[in-house]
Amino acid sequence: MRISNSFRSLTSAILVASSRSFSSSALTAVASLSTLKKNNDNMRNRRLHQTVDISSTMIPGTSVALPPENLEAIAKLEPKSLWSHFAILSSIPRPSKQEEQILDYIKAFAEERNLKWKQDSVGNLVVFHPGCGVGKSAPAVILQGHVDMVTEKNSDTAHDFEKDPILLHQLAPIHNEQTSQKEQWLGAKGTTLGADNGIGVAATLALLETSVDDETAALPPLEALFTIDEETGLTGATELNAQELGLTGKSMLNLDTEEWGELYVGCSGGGESTITVPLTRGSTLVGDVEYMELRVDGLLGGHSGINIHEGRGNAILVCASAAQKALQVAPEGLSLVFITGGDKHNAIPREARALFAVSTPEAKNAIETAAQLGDLVSKAEYGILETKLSVVAKTATIDDTSEISPLDAKSAFTLLSILLALPHGPLKFSHSIPDLVETSNNIASIVMATHDSQATILCSTRSSIGDALEMARNKLEAIAFLGGATIERKESYPGWNPDMKSNLLSLGRKLVNRGTGREPGVKAIHAGLECGLLIEKMGGGVDALSFGPTITGAHSPDERILCDTVPPFFELVKEMLEELAKQPKD
Repeated sequence: MRISNSFRSLTSAILVASSRSFSSSALTAVASLSTLKKNNDNMRNRRLHQTVDISSTMIPGTSVALPPENLEAIAKLEPKSLWSHFAILSSIPRPSKQEEQILDYIKAFAEERNLKWKQDSVGNLVVFHPGCGVGKSAPAVILQGHVDMVTEKNSDTAHDFEKDPILLHQLAPIHNEQTSQKEQWLGAKGTTLGADNGIGVAATLALLETSVDDETAALPPLEALFTIDEETGLTGATELNAQELGLTGKSMLNLDTEEWGELYVGCSGGGESTITVPLTRGSTLVGDVEYMELRVDGLLGGHSGINIHEGRGNAILVCASAAQKALQVAPEGLSLVFITGGDKHNAIPREARALFAVSTPEAKNAIETAAQLGDLVSKAEYGILETKLSVVAKTATIDDTSEISPLDAKSAFTLLSILLALPHGPLKFSHSIPDLVETSNNIASIVMATHDSQATILCSTRSSIGDALEMARNKLEAIAFLGGATIERKESYPGWNPDMKSNLLSLGRKLVNRGTGREPGVKAIHAGLECGLLIEKMGGGVDALSFGPTITGAHSPDERILCDTVPPFFELVKEMLEELAKQPKD
């Protein structure tokens, strides 16, 4: 599919629009297609050629329109080429396991520029750039990022991640006391932002725009690797077929870390465990039955690796603790129907709820008291960290109660006991790298309905040491066994072992020092970067380095990116490629 005219129009629209100021009611941009509406003002028409309402501008290769809000949010940000691509990426739905639209866009983008691409059977995509200038004869370099994003939203936000665009907005500038500068942050309206890893993908697309005929540039041959489904199990990296994709590079820049000025050379491995708890229903309540809900809201959540050491609350555990207290206070006249919370293996649960059947005033009072006590205890435990934490009890309105069957007392006790016995948070810190979590577990979700005969608990365990990872999962299995539950352990993925003699690390340290005047931190991350798996899939012998701009609140609606760190991040990528362009082939 060739779509060069529409691509050029959209690119022109974004670049021109981002250099101007706009109102949300009259956002326009330059375009050159004859099919676009002409401006009735002749003077303005001569100056701006033709204009089009950005809200009706279709993104090439998709059926998606670019929202005016997204263009307005990036209007004054640099570098314009990178932010233009990020605005487009944000407008294209790309939940994990549903990346078809974004992949179609990247293919169309490549074809517009006569760049070849290959795709493997699982969906990973590689776009090839032959390099330019002196770099044409250099060894190929892999630029890598994942195209999917975590889909989290606030409970009061109406958003369909399969259809709706992420709406960008500039946050109020924050004064940095250390630098005496105002920081500019970009977020999304009530949802995750998708800067993880949209900003890395946008940077790669901006670099792929470099003309192959530009002899003044120094760019080595690029193998731009876009992986799928990183966020829900590293599926793309796990099933990557390097031969099918034609990957040959032995140097790889992963653009998927979130702390500007730091260079990452290692990451943890991990594995998921699914605990299935059998349940018996049929609790009999005497008298009139009403239903009450115990709800936990307002927790920070966050990434189950990066934020796991911060002591953030887990909504499932807060809810389970309050539910257990209510059942202990009122064993008669009160039955648990279900408890649910969380929905992502790599996110700390922010919300949870439990439904109870109530048949006595004492039981109703027990739930209300348990909620009040849970609210007080949790706020005392988490202090100033979880400032929006809320534990409340309220009457539940249920239209059809015919399929509701409360749990018997033993099943309710067993289920809550298993939840409260499971470890959550850091299990061990590294002895060799200060402040690095070595092993952790996240109680990620619990799923059950009003009539299910089982509950499913998902745990995500991470460790930088393979044996320690499996030992932690053995503990989960032991707890499940003691509670009469079964467990299924998904195959674990490997970590990425640091190579302190890496050529890319040496180059990165030199360039960061030159650009910032300080020595960068060299770190490993307690999260599942794809590097370890990709190196394994490519047969080893690949030198890798990971870095990125500053992103906070990843995997939650609080996700935001520090815009001031994007220009130096992009400059570092370009400088590293310029240096690698000078290297001769073996």
